Amino acid sequence: MSPFFESPAYQEAVARLEYALERRDRVAILTGAIGSGKTTLLEKWTTQQRRRGAIVVYLQTPGTFEHDFLWDLAIQLQANVGLATTPPELWFAIREQLAAFVLEQRSVVIVVDHVEEIARETADILLTLARLHCGGQTSATLVLAVDSQDLASFDTRLTKLADLKIELEAWDAGDVAAYTEAYQAAHPETKLELDSAAIEAVSRYSGGLPRVISQILDLSRLATEASQSPAVTPETVEAIREELL
Repeated sequence: MSPFFESPAYQEAVARLEYALERRDRVAILTGAIGSGKTTLLEKWTTQQRRRGAIVVYLQTPGTFEHDFLWDLAIQLQANVGLATTPPELWFAIREQLAAFVLEQRSVVIVVDHVEEIARETADILLTLARLHCGGQTSATLVLAVDSQDLASFDTRLTKLADLKIELEAWDAGDVAAYTEAYQAAHPETKLELDSAAIEAVSRYSGGLPRVISQILDLSRLATEASQSPAVTPETVEAIREELL
């Protein structure tokens, strides 16, 4: 299992999400390349928010039908609904719950991951939420995660409402070196030796993407076990990159 590593980019993105909640922003957009760690960040951040007493909705299936999306939203908002509840009834229950949380002065965070897969009818739901129930005195903030390559084609009605856009940056060679140490600590049974040239190769071939870096180290570990040599060279990394491609 790959260890979790709080890179400076991760810490900066979390700080900006916290800032969005503090300001009670209506919409915050988290963006980054595929494999940059957006989902991991959101999973850990939403867990922290729940521990602090916030009402957190975390939706990862924006491509679902209107009824399913509304039902999931209502359930996570703790509304009293069932599978047979109609969309108008779901909307009513959602509005009632959000109004109740305002009276209780409870913070509400609605996170939608993989929003680049969103269906038009789901975008309409999010637009209604953002316009009527997020920002200002409502204590609710809508956080949308979208791959950076899809941001330009994303629904402009939602992007225009965004108060903050957060870019999750790729790791640099220093981050890769720090992560490699954490990785080795998580796998003490296998020793990896990466000098500065090998670290630079991992950084370059991975594009600084945590998911790819982890894959490279996983395959490097297998390679060193097979060769019975702990040394990972730039040539090893290049061969692994070719395999991944």
